[in-house]
Order: sequence, then structure tokens, then C-alpha cells
Amino acid sequence: MIDVNWDRLASLCSTAIAAAGGDDATAAALTDAAIAAERRGNAAVGVAHLFDYLDALRNGRLNGKPRPVVRHDRRAVVTVAADDGIAQLAFEAARSGLVAAAQECGIAVLSISGAFTVGELGYYTSEMATDGLVALAGANSPALMSVYGAPAAVTGTNPFSFALPGRPTPRIIDQASSAVAWVRIRDAAAAGEPIPAGWALDADGAATTDAAAALLGPLLPFGGVKGSNIAVVIELLSVLSGASFSMDAPDFASGKEPPRVGLFLAAMDPTAFASDYLDRVEDHLQRLHTRFGIDFGRHLPLVKQLRLPESIIARLESSAVPINDR
Repeated sequence: MIDVNWDRLASLCSTAIAAAGGDDATAAALTDAAIAAERRGNAAVGVAHLFDYLDALRNGRLNGKPRPVVRHDRRAVVTVAADDGIAQLAFEAARSGLVAAAQECGIAVLSISGAFTVGELGYYTSEMATDGLVALAGANSPALMSVYGAPAAVTGTNPFSFALPGRPTPRIIDQASSAVAWVRIRDAAAAGEPIPAGWALDADGAATTDAAAALLGPLLPFGGVKGSNIAVVIELLSVLSGASFSMDAPDFASGKEPPRVGLFLAAMDPTAFASDYLDRVEDHLQRLHTRFGIDFGRHLPLVKQLRLPESIIARLESSAVPINDR
């Protein structure tokens, strides 16, 4: 592990994205999201996940020069066709209109379609919370998970996230509908380590603790039928404006076809409901913490000094070199 300067990391990330075929806007949005995940200690969807984007850019699954199309046909509805680009860029294109609509109407909903997988979903809700809004979001992905006992992948890991404006930072929850994130099984397989029972099935639909076998089969939802219900609800909301259902979306990690999945985000202005809402919520959450040790959406301190494996930095440095110069 080595210490990494934040500015150097940002430079390496943006240069690597450009070398893979991303334009300036894509590089800026994707770098910001990757570093935000690292600062929150969410390394699985930080720099390590950036390599999935780089591979997709090189192989045509991700449009590195998209032109997101924003529509605002109704006062509280904002839609974005992501043009096979990153969801983060589509979000940035819609952000000002979404905030204005939520402040005017009290609530507004964003629906993104035709995007690459969303990365850290908490990125979107936390950005809304910094704008003073309460946010609830969900997203689908290519099929990776069984639901209702199906022996094959039916839906994505379909994360959901909730964020509140807070002091000193937003309170955020961000979790998958699966028992575990897919990247954790991939990492276990790469390390030759087993996985706990209840995480996944193998290619034949049988329970397994072999991470390599699990990569050939579906993940399992948390909470059985209840987790299955949540995953399907998130998918139905994620395809509001025309995104692909998970079963129809090509694999985001291989091939040349873009996944074209979706994201929805409901943004609420708490002052439209009660001027003291955030103070009351903060007092209540502090009471839960004091009496029972419950720390909902806890205020995690941001990572000040980042340490990354040398192999990650070496790979990022190599990726930052244009293909013709390697």
C-alpha cells in the first residue's frame, strides 16, 4: 500500500479516461465520482471500479463522447437520455433543472435512461443533499441476481440510496438489493478466497461458497422474498423513461454492446413540508444514537490520506498512457 496525493490521483484518473476515449466532460464527471467514492471510504466503486469504465470505453460499450438530451416537459419531471454515456454526466446535465423543480414544486423526479452502470449510487443522493434536498434513488444494471428463487439471473443488484442534508456532511445510506455487491465476489475470486453461504448460486442454480463458481451464476437478494420485492420495485422505477430491463441489458463487463440501464431519483425540498424538518430529524437520529447506539446514515469522516495498493496505481499509470504510446 502506498500513500496517494488526491490531486495526483485526480490527474491520473482523468488522463486515463481521456486515453481510453473519454471527452473532457466525461473525464471530469467520472473522475469526480471515483474520488468522491474513495473519500467516503467506498473503495469497491472508487478507483478499482474505474477500470470497468476504461475497458468499456476501449471496447465500445461506453460512449466516451455522449450528448445527453434533457427533457423537462412537466414541471416536476426531468428525464435524460444518456446517449450510452456515463450516468454521472447525464445527472450533471439535469442537476440544475432538477433542483429548481424540487424547490418550486416541493418534489421532483429525475429519470435517466440509456446509461452505463451508475457506480456509487450514494454519489447522486449526496450531491442532492449538498443542495439542501432530501433524495431517494435507485438504479438497475444488467442481470446479475436471482429473485424469488429463480435459478438464473433475473435482475440487477439494483441498489438504492437515501440522503439527508446534515451537519457536517449529509447522512447517506447506499446499499444493493443483493446480499453483497457483485464486485466483492469478483475480488474474492481473484484472490482465490471463498464466499459466505447465501451470497450466490453457481451456473446450475445450486448454492455455492466458491467465488469463481459464483461468477458463473446469479447473486442472491438479501431477505429472500422481501429483498426480491425491493429489487423488482427499484427496476420498475429505474426504467420509467425507457431504460433496458436488466434481463435485456448486455453485460457491462464484456462484449461491445452498451447496457443502456437506468436510474431514478426523487428530490424533495424539506422546507416545502415543514421549516423545522431537518432539525427534528437530526435530533431524533441523535436520540437513537445516544440511547441505542443506532447511527443511521452516519456522518463518516472523509478519508484525508488515501492509501491504495501499488498494483492499482501501477495499472492506473499504465492506463493513463495513450494506446499508441504503449
